[in-house]
Amino acid sequence: MLGVIVGVLVAVLFLLLSLRIDTSGERPRTTLRNPALLILGIGLTVFSAAFANHCFLTVPAAYVATVYDPLRGGVQPAELPEGFHFVLPWWKTELWRVQTQEYTMSAVHTEGAVIGDDSIHCQTNEGLGLNLDVTVLFHIDPKDAHVLWQKVGEEYQQVLVRPYARNVIRMVVAKYSVVDVYGVKRHQIEQEITETMRQAFAEKGIALESVLLRNVEFANPEFAKAITDKQVAEQQIRTEEQNLRRAQIEKQTVIAQAKGEAEAIQRRGETLRQNPEVVQYELVQKIAPNVRALYLPPNYLPVSPRPGGR
Repeated sequence: MLGVIVGVLVAVLFLLLSLRIDTSGERPRTTLRNPALLILGIGLTVFSAAFANHCFLTVPAAYVATVYDPLRGGVQPAELPEGFHFVLPWWKTELWRVQTQEYTMSAVHTEGAVIGDDSIHCQTNEGLGLNLDVTVLFHIDPKDAHVLWQKVGEEYQQVLVRPYARNVIRMVVAKYSVVDVYGVKRHQIEQEITETMRQAFAEKGIALESVLLRNVEFANPEFAKAITDKQVAEQQIRTEEQNLRRAQIEKQTVIAQAKGEAEAIQRRGETLRQNPEVVQYELVQKIAPNVRALYLPPNYLPVSPRPGGR
């Protein structure tokens, strides 16, 4: 676009220079002053348009550009950020999108990058077969796009992302059981796969974000029912264990309460035996209000139940 604009401006300039306007007659006439100048202008127009196209580069949003300069040793280590840049005509430039990208390998024929069943076949540590639908989320490191260009190239999804992801996923899954992969430790497996791949990707200029195990299918459909039944049975066992622990706690609570009450009764009996006047006092406290005096045995102390009583 810039080359077209520059070419048009140069063409207009030379056209104006090559024309002559004669105003001596009744009506002004426009004649060609110098045909050679017009031809030169056409040539310069073409050259200017081509030069502008090769010497100016616009890097759009969410992209960086890498530069190959044969006069300075090849791919340059500094990327060109978003915006308008002046480049030399002998430079070769390449644009790289730095937004998050996803590469999906799925059994659904039209979902992944490859048409057809592209799920990853793995084996667990029991030797059981699984088919995994996997999505790899990543982006090109804006500071290392030149590394990716040098070490991998433009076909990085097919050269690096796909084969390396499939290999690492198979190796990691082989360390776990079917139950782990099916759900119990799926997140842990995703984390291990991501950490294993991250360093290798970083060395090639790609920043790995995460690896998602989106779907797990058994190679033998009967295994799915067996695993589900096993998980249900384990959940029932855990529920029964919790109920048993709750009953034991309630039993211990009742025993502790009964023991506390028995100890309290025993302590009270000992107190009354050691202090008989307490019995007399409690007896007096329970006497009806209209009783004014009591006659007690000789070994009892006389007690007035009410103030002023005899």
